[in-house]
Amino acid sequence: MKEIGVKFSKHSLAGVFHLPPKSTSTCIITCHGLYSNKDSEKYVNIAQRFCREGLSILRFDFRGCGESGSLFENTSITGRMEDLKDALDFVQEQGYDNTGIVGSSLGGTVGVLTAAKDRRVRALAIWATPCHLSELFQGEAFNGLTRLREDVSKHNVAKAIKEVHCPILITHGSLDEQVPLSHAKTLYKNANKPKSVRVIEGADHRFTCIFHRRKAVELTVNWFKKYLK
Repeated sequence: MKEIGVKFSKHSLAGVFHLPPKSTSTCIITCHGLYSNKDSEKYVNIAQRFCREGLSILRFDFRGCGESGSLFENTSITGRMEDLKDALDFVQEQGYDNTGIVGSSLGGTVGVLTAAKDRRVRALAIWATPCHLSELFQGEAFNGLTRLREDVSKHNVAKAIKEVHCPILITHGSLDEQVPLSHAKTLYKNANKPKSVRVIEGADHRFTCIFHRRKAVELTVNWFKKYLK
């Protein structure tokens, strides 16, 4: 397995390509959550596991996060959708024509909203993903993120998922303390087939427990192997 650092888009987005020993036309793009970045243990674990299955991976930082340019205070859902589009463009330029997205928390939300508009997304897997955004991003904890708070009302995730026409796997922890399980149920209800919802008993929002995370990773890699290879 090779790891290659890359930079792309006008926002100087930072990414890492994980390349399996044999060339492939399939690439999975990872989308991290609001306060996370590409280098969290979760995404490194995903990249390593997927590579062992012969899948290329691009994990990248949204603008204002990790090693990417811009300021975190300026983050917004619309901006992150633009970043994901740039990532899709970049992957396509590298010769990949079979692309999937795995997103956690707000990264899953961005994945749904993007897949609803961009048919280059051939399969989607989302973890602990919020769809009722207004109820989550209006508290005092988000007072410093004015642009995000103002942007939330522009996006109806429960409606957007009806426009997603690729296979979608929804994974959620039964003990998610940040995003209620009801969000996963709403997403599943509104999604088109093929679809699946998997609840991991005892798992929290971040899948902190290594056993819960491994289960989520296995479910996800099997989903992509089924629908992308």
